Amino acid sequence: MKRMLTSCFGLGRLPVAPGTWGSLPVMVIFGLMCQLHLPELSISIVMAALVLAGSVVCVKFAPAAIAATGNNDPGEVVADELAGQAVTFLAVMFLSLNTLSTGQICITAVLGFLLFRLFDIAKPWPIHKLEKLPKGWGILADDLLAGIYAGIVLFFCHEIGLVNYISGIFNPEDSSLNVLHAAVLGIVQGITEFLPVSSSGHLVLFENLFDFDPETPEMLLFDLAVHVGTVAAIFIVFRKSIAALARNLFVCGKYGENPVEIYQKSPGVHILVLAIIATFVTGVFGLLGEKYFTAARGSLVTVASMWFITGTLLLITDLRKKTRLGLRQFGIWAAIVVGIAQAAAIMPGISRSGATICAAILIGLRRRWAVEFSFLIAIPAILGATAVHLIKDFAQISSGGLPIGPVLVGTAAAALTGILALKLLIKTSRTANLKYFAFYCYILACFVLVYLLR
Repeated sequence: MKRMLTSCFGLGRLPVAPGTWGSLPVMVIFGLMCQLHLPELSISIVMAALVLAGSVVCVKFAPAAIAATGNNDPGEVVADELAGQAVTFLAVMFLSLNTLSTGQICITAVLGFLLFRLFDIAKPWPIHKLEKLPKGWGILADDLLAGIYAGIVLFFCHEIGLVNYISGIFNPEDSSLNVLHAAVLGIVQGITEFLPVSSSGHLVLFENLFDFDPETPEMLLFDLAVHVGTVAAIFIVFRKSIAALARNLFVCGKYGENPVEIYQKSPGVHILVLAIIATFVTGVFGLLGEKYFTAARGSLVTVASMWFITGTLLLITDLRKKTRLGLRQFGIWAAIVVGIAQAAAIMPGISRSGATICAAILIGLRRRWAVEFSFLIAIPAILGATAVHLIKDFAQISSGGLPIGPVLVGTAAAALTGILALKLLIKTSRTANLKYFAFYCYILACFVLVYLLR
């Protein structure tokens, strides 16, 4: 329990940048309170309470984590980051938040977050000296001072008009999509593109909640940008597998001269051929059902129904405990089935990753290879769909006036959250825990139906 508290209930145990995740909840709380136009005094009191809570937990319980890990500054201890980030936002007591626009509030929250991370990582004098204090005091003191530095700089950024200037770049008045909406949609895309819960279904839901028209030029451009971000996440997470595949393609000669023999013996060629077949099948079925899929995108009832189907498929797949096929035994007919499953996922509410991984596992492919094959064929599928939309809607997209700020924020959010989502999916799929995503799909489908009946 002590280590759970110092890790902020598991945030410190995430595989990527635990300190950053420890700071993030404070930024979210601060942004929401500002968005609700709560008085500066109330926000300051909450921030002060977070400083106190994080400090007490760090000093009281961090020594247990130090003893358990043998590290004087264990990465899992992020209560100090939580306290330090809250110190940064105490600077709001000197600002008139009620006079700020939504865009300025977003920039204030993000800038305060980035400034704190900068000082926490760079550790200017005398921060690096404070971290040498014994027990949990050193872990805490350096982050508190980093928070003070960040708060001072944040205040001056407001005073010299830098926040207003940045807000003007990222949130122009003539654009309906500001940086907050871009960040939310990017996060939704990054998480749901890879977790088996249907990214298209979530985007339809959030576009309805935000009252956006997905066919406007700026939304078409934004949609392309966040999809590029998710492809970048695939390359980052599977970089070793992709590099190994590429190396195998250049040594085909040692597997023979006959194309059939090379296909049978070369792992790289075998996987590539299957990926091409699956992608071709997806493209054919996708074009055949294009009109139906497009019509379904505007129907939340259809989306909810497809979520029920996705959930059921995930539950059935979890019942398949033993899978013995390796990629060498995974043949052309199996690739065709996976390609059809990927085409079905064009329907909003059917998860692309869920459909392809479940199809591969149910055929008998081992879970590890099912995940890797699913995301190998995701690269041409996502890039191909992006290229088709770009060509088809080029006139509309080129006329869109979407500012660079929301595009960059949405793309970065999709890439970063996509990396975490991929790592989570790899872990849960290998341990046959897809049922948790099934329950989520059921709950979300029920929520949508209740929303429509209200």
